[in-house]
Amino acid sequence: MATDYNEFVQLAQELIAENGRSVKLQKLDATSSDPSKPWKGPGAPTVAVEKTLPAVFVPASGSGLGRDIVKEELLDRVEQVALVAPTDVSLEDFHAILDDGVRWNIDWAQALRPGSLVVLYVFGVKR
Repeated sequence: MATDYNEFVQLAQELIAENGRSVKLQKLDATSSDPSKPWKGPGAPTVAVEKTLPAVFVPASGSGLGRDIVKEELLDRVEQVALVAPTDVSLEDFHAILDDGVRWNIDWAQALRPGSLVVLYVFGVKR
């Protein structure tokens, strides 16, 4: 019998909305600064997609949160861990989180996906 993970998705969305704060997740795109001369490299990154969502932040060290779902080596590389509930688009390829004027670069992203649905996104972030 397959487990219906929809109730866990809803629970994650409700808890993060209640306890988190609104942030902007950004997916960047760097196109060639001169399309006729792509060998000159990309131009300045531009925001291709931006999603405003609630997120919960926890310290990467000391809390013990996430040691069961994230390898300790990954936690050592970041300052904080951001937990974000799933939305209508995949968030695994996003690059940055803007939190009240602070830009957090996403070092790594993992999706908790016990079945076919993503239940929770876990981002390792650093300034």
